[in-house]
Amino acid sequence: MRRHRRATGTGALALATAVALGGMAGDVAAAAVKRQTGRNVFTVTKPGAATGNVFDFSFTNPENPAQKPHTVNRIVVHAPAGTAYDFGAVPQCHASDLELQVQGAAACPASSKVGSGLAVSDTGSTGPFPPRYTESTITQFNGDHELIGVGENKDIPAIKTVTHTKFAGTTASTDFPTFPGLPPPDPFTPLKSLTVNFPKRVVNGRATTRTPPTCPAVGYWKIVTDFTYVDGVTQHVVSHSPCHRKKAPKPPKPPKPPGHHQQGCRDQSERAECDDD
Repeated sequence: MRRHRRATGTGALALATAVALGGMAGDVAAAAVKRQTGRNVFTVTKPGAATGNVFDFSFTNPENPAQKPHTVNRIVVHAPAGTAYDFGAVPQCHASDLELQVQGAAACPASSKVGSGLAVSDTGSTGPFPPRYTESTITQFNGDHELIGVGENKDIPAIKTVTHTKFAGTTASTDFPTFPGLPPPDPFTPLKSLTVNFPKRVVNGRATTRTPPTCPAVGYWKIVTDFTYVDGVTQHVVSHSPCHRKKAPKPPKPPKPPGHHQQGCRDQSERAECDDD
């Protein structure tokens, strides 16, 4: 009887372990499927040049595409080494978060605007209200070693969001606030798409952003964007931003060997005239 109980207990433990490992494998496999697609690239191909930037991504739920996407709460961009940011090239916005939440984009000087775009959110709703999708205009302002993002909802203008993209060298990190939503997959309202365009901006010879001074041999710069979701999953998207390598200068022509004469200098008198030339 004891042996039977021990065998039964061992079998139950093995079964529980197999189920747990199977569940973990399923979670890992699900997390491995891409939850986002898009690109994050410069707008010019010349090394060391003033440039803009295009950030354009859409999100999906790979487990069930009919459902709303998973919720992103952090995005980190790793620009290539040598990318230069100048936060003194244009005026900075010094409005507080409270002022931005009340006044929206109007709280910042127009001259400090460096980008704009559109965010589409997915509430997961199946009824008329709230609507399944809502749109917010995005305005990005120059700050002190940061970009200040202001989102203004088109359906409910009173809803305004504020984000701060902090820069450390060539790495930019943004934490996003979460808003209630309907599960699955989580009880928040996620992004369905996010597009922000940063045009090239140069004032008195100073550019807000410059490309790296050299172009790699592969012919593109690599920009890595990390997306972290509320369930702890982090995924990476590698964007290839094309660039043109500078052509190597042509080597100088070798000197003419001694005794070389122009064609047509046949006799000694002609050869003397050619030498004088």
